[in-house]
Amino acid sequence: MMNSRPTRKPENRGPFLKLRKMVAKVIGSKPFLIAASLLAAIICWSALVASDGTLTRQKVFANVAVSVTGEATLKSRGYIVMDDITELVPAVKMTVEVTQANYNRVSGTAYNPHFDLSQIKGEGKNELSITYSSQIYGPVDSCEPSTVTVNVERYITRRVPVVLEMAGVMTEGLYLDSYKTDPTTLAISGPQSLVSSVARVVARLDQSTLSETRMADKTALDIELQDSNGNAIVSDKLEVTNQSVITNSVTVETELVPMRQVPLRASAFVSGEPAEGYELTGIELAEETVPVAARQEVLDALTELTTDSPLDITGATDDVSGYVRLRRQTGVENTLPTEIGVTAHIAEKQIERTIRQVPIQIEGLTDDKIANAEMGRTTIQLTGGYGFIGALSTEDIRLFVDVSGLEAGTYNLPVQVHIDNAPEFTCALASPQISVVIRNK
Repeated sequence: MMNSRPTRKPENRGPFLKLRKMVAKVIGSKPFLIAASLLAAIICWSALVASDGTLTRQKVFANVAVSVTGEATLKSRGYIVMDDITELVPAVKMTVEVTQANYNRVSGTAYNPHFDLSQIKGEGKNELSITYSSQIYGPVDSCEPSTVTVNVERYITRRVPVVLEMAGVMTEGLYLDSYKTDPTTLAISGPQSLVSSVARVVARLDQSTLSETRMADKTALDIELQDSNGNAIVSDKLEVTNQSVITNSVTVETELVPMRQVPLRASAFVSGEPAEGYELTGIELAEETVPVAARQEVLDALTELTTDSPLDITGATDDVSGYVRLRRQTGVENTLPTEIGVTAHIAEKQIERTIRQVPIQIEGLTDDKIANAEMGRTTIQLTGGYGFIGALSTEDIRLFVDVSGLEAGTYNLPVQVHIDNAPEFTCALASPQISVVIRNK
């Protein structure tokens, strides 16, 4: 027969009996209760802090980029910083007090650490302290580095001329008739030490780029600052402006005209007569033709060039050299060169003169012989320099036949001519040979 009473579970039995007893013992111990109370207090405090957004905590930002302000204001006061502050202090380390509510969303850039150049008082060394645009998230406790020392100079502006330098070779048949830069001067601003050394602004025109398809043209050219020795001056502290607008180029207007070689009429480059007895034997020009630039219709009508001031050879007895300016023809834009070297070659005239009845002598006859010539005189024709030939007389001319070593007999002997200290000359005799009879005494 079954019992209807519920079955009583045995006490102190079941799984994990020992573990349950151990846990119950630990929970009921005093150290556990103290630890549990402390943990509960921490949790409550954390919850309280998290719920109060006005409480602050320290936060450190490393490598916060630094900027620079007040540069325009400083320049307006006539000063400029020579150092690159962003290179001296590219970034800083900041320790700030941040409100609990903004702790996780604030960044170092929100403080915008920067150096304000309006703090500068004058030239020389100036120490700048870092400042912040905003501290709405909390005050800055410290910043490393917090200062920077910079060198300051006077900031000046002066105008310098624009110079156009030519490069390259002009296309054959073209001539650069005119050119001008716009503007002709530029304003250079910057540190006094640099601005004072700028002597000119140079733009370079490559003539090989000019073309007959654009006889009148405008071109933008880059510029370069140079000192008085032609050395380039490059600095990011210098500013070039035209009518207050920063620029790095100028406009060059060019105008081309055609060019061709035109011959020179040599005879027109010498005037006057040389001294008596001298003559002009030739005219030598340094150039036979010169390039002439002009409008096409003028070039087509131009056949030769002359001069209004020829080389004067009046009374000359030797070569005469000099430079003669070319005549500027109407409508001619330019000639290269504008003057030409001229040499007039002067020489003594070569003249002929006939002298008659010049005696013929017999020379070389020994004492034991006698000689007779078929004729004792003849006519001689001399050719040579004007002064020499004109001054000769019969007495200056010695005609002779040489019978040295000849025995008695009849001989046809050449008539020889001798003139003391004679320059070069030529002669012709009416009787170049004569018959001579030699007899013994």
